[in-house]
Amino acid sequence: MKWIFYIGAIIVGIALGFQSPMNSALGKIANPKNSAVLNNLLGLAILFLISLPDGSIKHFGSLFKAPAYLLLGGFLGATIVYLSIVVIPAIGAATFASIIVTVQMAVTMLIDHYGLFGMPRTPVNWYRIAGVILMLIGIRLIKK
Repeated sequence: MKWIFYIGAIIVGIALGFQSPMNSALGKIANPKNSAVLNNLLGLAILFLISLPDGSIKHFGSLFKAPAYLLLGGFLGATIVYLSIVVIPAIGAATFASIIVTVQMAVTMLIDHYGLFGMPRTPVNWYRIAGVILMLIGIRLIKK
């Protein structure tokens, strides 16, 4: 049954592949900041609507019991949306995606290595480092 999670990851990858270029195109029609606001408002509305049927919205207040640094995820999400709108026209969607995925991989390897945010500890090893190095080479090839 673990395969379902891999399918979920593939769906997220497809969504991310489309989301940033679509947001960037929207940013050309309207101000990039307004496009980011609309993106986040639509996301908020959809998440609110899918939280209603099962009643999970009732527990929303418990989020504010979390350590303050965990609430920065919303700030990071807004930053990601806004910067994707601004940066993609300058460097292209494929270059943008290859850079963010590579940096994301390096950062999350450190998170796993130290077990930050409650993640299981997975030490950095030479295979993982080689994977990131190959991704860096991939960025260079995609930029050509």
